Amino acid sequence: MKKILLISFEYPTGKSYCGGVGQIVGQSRNALLDLDYETYVLISSGFARKDPVKLLFPDDSIKSYPNLGSFLRDYGWSNFGYIIHHFVNWTKELKKIAAQKRKKPKIVYHFHSILRREKESGFRTLNHFLCNQEKMIELADRIVCPSSYEYDNFIRYFPSFIDKVVVIENTIETFSADRKRIEKIRARHKIKKNNIVSLYVGRLERIKGAHILLKEAPRILRKHRHLKLFFVGRSLEKDLYKRLLRLCARFPGQFFYKKFLDKSELFQYYYLSDIYINSSLSESFSLSTHESALCNNALLLNRLPVLGKFKDAALFFDAGSGDFSEKYDVLISNRRLRKRLSNGASVIANKFINNNKFKDNLNKLLTGLAVENKN
Repeated sequence: MKKILLISFEYPTGKSYCGGVGQIVGQSRNALLDLDYETYVLISSGFARKDPVKLLFPDDSIKSYPNLGSFLRDYGWSNFGYIIHHFVNWTKELKKIAAQKRKKPKIVYHFHSILRREKESGFRTLNHFLCNQEKMIELADRIVCPSSYEYDNFIRYFPSFIDKVVVIENTIETFSADRKRIEKIRARHKIKKNNIVSLYVGRLERIKGAHILLKEAPRILRKHRHLKLFFVGRSLEKDLYKRLLRLCARFPGQFFYKKFLDKSELFQYYYLSDIYINSSLSESFSLSTHESALCNNALLLNRLPVLGKFKDAALFFDAGSGDFSEKYDVLISNRRLRKRLSNGASVIANKFINNNKFKDNLNKLLTGLAVENKN
């Protein structure tokens, strides 16, 4: 049965926050529709049976349900041939499906980071999220890793499930430069020819390293009056948000905050930017780093293993050593270095896109599951 249900806590359905999970759900949906799968997306932020849900249909229409039960009355789980589950949500419901002896949908768990690894690294991970992820790993027929780096972590933490796991490296959606829109952005923020534009894209929280940049920003902005620094992303930590607002007030012509930008608009900011900062302390893939590299940004990256593909084409800092500010200074001041690094990063990003087989690998995964069903 070529009828698929994707499950996610976020999806890009309008002018609201959508992080990496929602974007990959969107990419998955597009790929599956291209492959002639009848693809639905079930969206909920709560994941208790009483919480409201939305269902996105293959024709892009959306229907709202007051709770999960009302959705199941219209569409039972067994109406789908496959259920692809993103992040952590209805584990109890899917456990019931897995326990059925009659014909049932195949369950795929597409994870985006290993929560046990993040918990052990000292980040705030709710215990029930951690527990639910491990339940999903146990009950899924197949598990999808977003990168080779996370695959290595997976087999270290969950060696007994190695026969169920596959790597389908994330992909990115691209948009062309629109010179008229870029000029409007320049005019709106009074970006002059001699200005250096720098961009941070990510949630405003410590796991994304936002505190590192916010701490160093006042000194950097005072030193480099021609610098324009943009923060793009939803705020999740109140103390960091207050610090950000103080910076906006203190440096009104240099420091700018955008809670949300439509993806095509965000790409115009990438194109006019000179330096992209990824100060994150934990990444499984980093969509924004690939996107900014594609748009010829010089990259300033925390030294994370998953970003090793940009070796020799980015400037790296060690978050614990205090050299972030020094490396940022170097990039702002050295135009020739920025040019060399941005060209190198662009080559790597373009090669990644040209070699990416996200759609083919999804198709291979589902075809294999269909064969198992027949047997």
